[in-house]
Amino acid sequence: MDPRSTKSYIVNYMKKLVHDREKCLECAGCVGVCPFGALDMFGLDLQIDAEKCKRCGLCTRACPVGALKLKEVGDAR
Repeated sequence: MDPRSTKSYIVNYMKKLVHDREKCLECAGCVGVCPFGALDMFGLDLQIDAEKCKRCGLCTRACPVGALKLKEVGDAR
């Protein structure tokens, strides 16, 4: 599915991108695949711009260790 498609936004609009710092390798692979420029590395810290993030899931698939997840809003797990 094209991450820029309207359907992708509708399916994921109630999700948020969550970063697990303990799993993260700081490889920045997620930053390079984001077509919206929503991710950036500042030193060893991944910054997520929630306004730019369209929750397309490309970054979650690019992460080799599963440090990024799309979670339902309100899901604390």
